[in-house]
Amino acid sequence: MILPMTKYSLLVYHREYIDFLEKLRELGVVHILEKKVEMSDEIRDQYQYLDSIDKTARFLSKLVTEPAQSDEQYDGEEVYEEVSRMQSQIDINKNKLNALKKAIAELQPWGSFSIDSIRKLREHGVIMKFFVSAVRKYDPGWEEQYTLERISSQGGQIYFVVILEEGQEVEIPAEEVKMPDRSLETLKENKIKLEKEIEAAESRFTHLANTALPELEKYKRSLIQDLEYNKAVYHTSQEADNRLMILEGWVPQESADQVNSFLDSTGAAFITSEPEEGEKIPVKLKNNKFSEKFEKIGELYSLPNYKELDVTPFFAPFYALFFGFCLGDIGYGILLVTAAMIARSRVRKELKPMAVLVSYLGMATILFGIISGVFFGILLYDTNLPVYSNISAMLAERDTDINMVLFYLAIVLGAIQIIFGMILKAVNETIQFGWKFAVGTYGWLTLIIGSLLVYLVSLVTGIPMESLMPAMYTVLVVSGIMILFLNNLYRNVLTNFGIGLWNTYNMGTGLLGDLLSYIRLFALGISSAILGLVFNTMALSMSGNIPVLSIIIMVFILAFGHSINLFMSGLGSFVHPLRLTFVEFYKNAGFTGGGKKYNPFRKIN
Repeated sequence: MILPMTKYSLLVYHREYIDFLEKLRELGVVHILEKKVEMSDEIRDQYQYLDSIDKTARFLSKLVTEPAQSDEQYDGEEVYEEVSRMQSQIDINKNKLNALKKAIAELQPWGSFSIDSIRKLREHGVIMKFFVSAVRKYDPGWEEQYTLERISSQGGQIYFVVILEEGQEVEIPAEEVKMPDRSLETLKENKIKLEKEIEAAESRFTHLANTALPELEKYKRSLIQDLEYNKAVYHTSQEADNRLMILEGWVPQESADQVNSFLDSTGAAFITSEPEEGEKIPVKLKNNKFSEKFEKIGELYSLPNYKELDVTPFFAPFYALFFGFCLGDIGYGILLVTAAMIARSRVRKELKPMAVLVSYLGMATILFGIISGVFFGILLYDTNLPVYSNISAMLAERDTDINMVLFYLAIVLGAIQIIFGMILKAVNETIQFGWKFAVGTYGWLTLIIGSLLVYLVSLVTGIPMESLMPAMYTVLVVSGIMILFLNNLYRNVLTNFGIGLWNTYNMGTGLLGDLLSYIRLFALGISSAILGLVFNTMALSMSGNIPVLSIIIMVFILAFGHSINLFMSGLGSFVHPLRLTFVEFYKNAGFTGGGKKYNPFRKIN
């Protein structure tokens, strides 16, 4: 659910304002209302600097291997400056190293020689010119015409030197190469030196990541607090010749008594008001222990608008079921639950809800693994296990199998979620705009649910549909009037009719497409099972007959193959239920979103 908010307008005397802000930050429940003005240069610079600090912290966090204590005393700002300085130097050194590698590659065919010796020869009138020629264009007659020394032949090219006396000209149709200014030995020495410098810097990065990262994070938190404080000051209005400071903010109604007591103790004057139409009100969600774990998934798309329903508790069970449907393997589910339980006891506090979420998804995977009869790619319905063999025989008698059952189950689950979404849409429209606005949605619910009920009555009781046609016609007439003529009682009938026809076309084509989208649940579940079966078959067929080695090879193929399958299928099982939630369910539930997250002015621990 979305917690109701109350708007507070705080009036504080200017001499007491700084102290008041410090106490307000300690309270940590007021979401400050930001003025619609351009950001100041000071705050913009703070944002940019904080972004650089955050990038440095994320860079070091990727290098953490074994966090340890160090005798070296660190200062967060100094750590940032050292890392930034070393990163800049590494970039320079890597550019130099690339240039050196290129120069070495160009000089390699000429071999090792002394640049100083060539220069001394030049001083005594002996000149050396360097040439490169394609093998097919090289003329051996040049060797008779000039004092020529072939150095090497590489990549279809011949590298040679012509030795001349001062003033002597050479006419050879080959590419002349400028004499290098450094020897090959010098280039290689410089390359080794640069590589050692880069290696030392990277080793220093790893050391700082393991020992100094907490101080850098602490420095980042202090900067965030300073930034939030400056934003609070910046968004404060000054009245009465700058003697009165006015600050506006939002407070959850459940915290109103706490805020009132605080304001009474400080002597600050304040005014409270309810949210008005058009105001951008922050959203704070509060759900039960199960649903709250799925709030992060909902935030991947958008928070709900303040005035609409929080759909998190409504999509959470479906998302877990869909994930389990897609992965659908008892063994994989056990691995997920086990890994989540181990991680829950070891990860940081803020990551524990994610570990619990993974355990929920793992349990759903076990459930659908039991239904689909898959255990690490082993198809249990093809075994002699009592329950599965009996169910398989029963399905065979009815000329079907478990795959067909799963196919229809995917469609049924999709239909249930779509209808449930439409019910939420009707409730949402009634809450936001009144029941007169939602008549059209109620009409579609009457048509779909009424038709299904008539069909189910015929199916369960055996009454022919022909006998139930009066009831069906009643459903069609009532729902048709609601959809075409009364879909919005705030409009006239003719407008409703035109819009009703357009909505009928959209619903008729959209609902079928939405329903068919849920077949992906069945397809992903089948692909995961088949891929697991393939790896099992490979492990048995490729392991050979050598007693001990065969077992080792088989275990390796099974571990490697099922790891790949778990990763790929797990990724698909995460993404495709997201798509069904954010597209099919959100659309049919009338979800608008666009809510701004509640972010109170508080100290960061």
